[in-house]
Amino acid sequence: MKFLICYFSGTGNTKKIVDKYKEELELKKVEVDTKKIEEELNFDINEYDVLMIAYPVHAFNAPSIVLDFAKKLSKTEKQKRLIIIKTSGEPLALNNISSQKLVKILKKKNYILTNEYHYVMPYNIIFRHSDNMAYKMWNTAQNVIPIDCKEILKNKENKLKKVFMGNVLLWLFQIEHWGGRFNGKRYKVNEKCIKCQKCVRNCPTNNIKIENGEFKFGKNCLMCMRCSFLCPTNSIKIGLFEKWKVNGEYNFDNYNENEEQNHKKYCKKSYNKYFKRCEDKIKKDKEVI
Repeated sequence: MKFLICYFSGTGNTKKIVDKYKEELELKKVEVDTKKIEEELNFDINEYDVLMIAYPVHAFNAPSIVLDFAKKLSKTEKQKRLIIIKTSGEPLALNNISSQKLVKILKKKNYILTNEYHYVMPYNIIFRHSDNMAYKMWNTAQNVIPIDCKEILKNKENKLKKVFMGNVLLWLFQIEHWGGRFNGKRYKVNEKCIKCQKCVRNCPTNNIKIENGEFKFGKNCLMCMRCSFLCPTNSIKIGLFEKWKVNGEYNFDNYNENEEQNHKKYCKKSYNKYFKRCEDKIKKDKEVI
């Protein structure tokens, strides 16, 4: 069996999930190729048995770059299994609607959704999770993904629950695609910039240019936060969302029992339900073994 995982990752969370999937599937003797959606993709989809698409949820939508990729993807000769992986900073059910348009596009091309999974990973906008929370999120995902891989290989379907008036909500939230382009043109670089050009090199849409020594932000911004989140001097101002900016990578590897978690009440019930559901899934899997 041969899997193809095509993914978009703004600041690295989705890539971590994809890398873990690849590791687990290869341990089970599955051949896996991974490809970045933002790069020029040349492949024959008919060489693969399963297509997996992974992305971070943007304002309850799939990023426009992912939808554009789906539109360009060739139709398969025969029905092909589709698996969707998504990441977000909170476990709200509204995130379930993000894949509806993507699934609709791909269904017309003979890709049939059988499995869909959502993993909570730390925010790169809105506010900064503590490293302890980032550790807990990543540790949870690492323990659940092997179970989800077994489910996939056993051909056991898994689909996320539908949301009431999901199509209407999805249509409303798609303003994020336009809003990202509108706001992206308002990004600026301040005096702390060291002109390392990391943002220029890493922008997935080549939206950042240097003209006459000045940084110019164009109209193709995805609001993926890669430029501002990974800026080594925190020198990029993100327009209307400056107060929500998060800068600097998380430490996923160490748990500090003395670190305090900010925003303790934010989506508290949803986080607790998510972690409890994952704990139950891990416990049940161990019992079967």
